[in-house]
Amino acid sequence: MMKSGLCSISLQQLGMEEIIALVQKAGLDAIEWAGNAHVQPGEIELASKVRKMTEEAGLEVSSYGSYWKVVTPDGQPDDFGPVLESALALGTDTIRIWAGHKPSDAVTEAERETIHEGIRAALEAGEKHGVKLGLEFHANTLSDSNASTLDLLAAIPHANFYTYWQPIYWLTDPPYRMDGLKKLADKVLNMHVFHWMFSPGRGDWGESTDRRPLVEGADDWREYFSIPLCPEMEHYALMEFVRKDRPEQFLEDAAVLKSWLSSKKLETADV
Repeated sequence: MMKSGLCSISLQQLGMEEIIALVQKAGLDAIEWAGNAHVQPGEIELASKVRKMTEEAGLEVSSYGSYWKVVTPDGQPDDFGPVLESALALGTDTIRIWAGHKPSDAVTEAERETIHEGIRAALEAGEKHGVKLGLEFHANTLSDSNASTLDLLAAIPHANFYTYWQPIYWLTDPPYRMDGLKKLADKVLNMHVFHWMFSPGRGDWGESTDRRPLVEGADDWREYFSIPLCPEMEHYALMEFVRKDRPEQFLEDAAVLKSWLSSKKLETADV
């Protein structure tokens, strides 16, 4: 089952009340609360408050969008405890994590094993609470490509270890994206939904990406949504980083996403 939602980091300039009101107005199902903007790790009282606000608005907390990268920038193990506590206070069983700070082909075997050990320990800590960990499918991590993500998931064969999926915007080849999604489908937990045009070499992430209205990506996303994910799990299509960070664009894009998911449900019902 695919539900809809918003990653709160996408509108980080807004307060929590404003984000809840916008998501409610858009008619989406859920919010992934950001761990570097709205609910910092260890802010347990705030997390409980945000959970209550979200649920009272008739919305779900799909996940905790943490920025826990397993190790610190200098390669030391990072504390997962505050991240887990915040997720539990938010009332979610899903935490998004990042597998380190370096591209997968620049990580030494010792660094790789330290990251593996940290993820295993986090999985063990969350297991008694039924917590699932989902990798950020992103550059400069051990999950920065189709192959590297598959390798990492295979190296840690835990029932609660998954990945998020997004169109890899820095690798624009459509067949590569689809091939990756098909191979990862059984382990895809949630999707980050956006439509960006990418121009390598222009500078940093913000300078090289042109965020477009979601409707312009209709052909791509209908194809992505056609790939069946694990039917025994609940999945969320989470909108991320809309054009110019405009709430009005978010509302437009949310309507588009809802129409796609409704069409998908009708197609499934007809099978």
